Amino acid sequence: MDRQARLFSGMLVGNAVGWLLVVLAQSLLSTLEDGQPRADSVVSTVAVVVWPSLVLVPFAVGLVAAWFWRALHLKVGEVLLHSMTTSLFGLLASWSVMGEGIVCILMVSPLIYTAIAAGALTGRVWFRTGEDRLKLSILPMVALAVLVEPKLRVDEDAVVTDEVLISATPAQVWPHVLAFPEIPDRPNHLLFWVGLPYPTRTTNSGEFVGAARACIFSGGVTLHERVSEFVPRERLTFEITEQPTHPEAYGHLTLHRGQFILRDNGNGTTTLIGSSWYALHVRPRWYFDLWMESATRAVHRRVMEHIARLAEGKA
Repeated sequence: MDRQARLFSGMLVGNAVGWLLVVLAQSLLSTLEDGQPRADSVVSTVAVVVWPSLVLVPFAVGLVAAWFWRALHLKVGEVLLHSMTTSLFGLLASWSVMGEGIVCILMVSPLIYTAIAAGALTGRVWFRTGEDRLKLSILPMVALAVLVEPKLRVDEDAVVTDEVLISATPAQVWPHVLAFPEIPDRPNHLLFWVGLPYPTRTTNSGEFVGAARACIFSGGVTLHERVSEFVPRERLTFEITEQPTHPEAYGHLTLHRGQFILRDNGNGTTTLIGSSWYALHVRPRWYFDLWMESATRAVHRRVMEHIARLAEGKA
């Protein structure tokens, strides 16, 4: 097998193994969730070994690719370069076959590449002859990663809070907190530019606890809400009653609630504080929370700056 054929085989088979792991995991977990008999040992095996992971699965892709590349004696720079091509193949398959959106691909691509490169670099050492001592030192680290990574999959609520100073009294700000018309500004965040829906307006069915609200995003994506706390000119809290269905938007998290607090500064100005609560269901949580926090802050800024312009008579 010539050099180019070995390189391509590693990329192709590595990605095929990755997809096989994902499909196998989804199939096994679907069987368990359907009420089939399950022993604790089986559940543990599924959770530890085959649960789709955006770290362990691409690491396995890189490891398999490195096995095919072992006879090429690639330098570190070459491994990193060919790992990038391997990542692009996998991401292209996600887009064309699985229908993943550009937003999701943009978010996962740095993580996928890093994990594939780590697997390929590990394999570069592991499959090299005459490195037995180094191989023995790597094996426990890989085993530890396989065992520890599932323990990090704990769904936890996150909250993001932002504030803006408005040159208007709470009485002037309050009506625009309850509901506001179309936001004319163009989106100003990277994820909005590539397809993540952004808020455009809100509706409100009444000024009382239990009132229905809706936050309408671009593309007609709608977030349905119910008022759970209502203190005129001071506080508005609402629970999310229906998640948006747009896969680019929020297919991998659960939105729980939102809140606006108006703080009277006593000098004719108001500090508007906006908060959002959500739970992520993708791992590693710390990585995706960086993206989610950034997107949530962009939503807050877009909404609260529009409210400020309306209250100050500048809209």
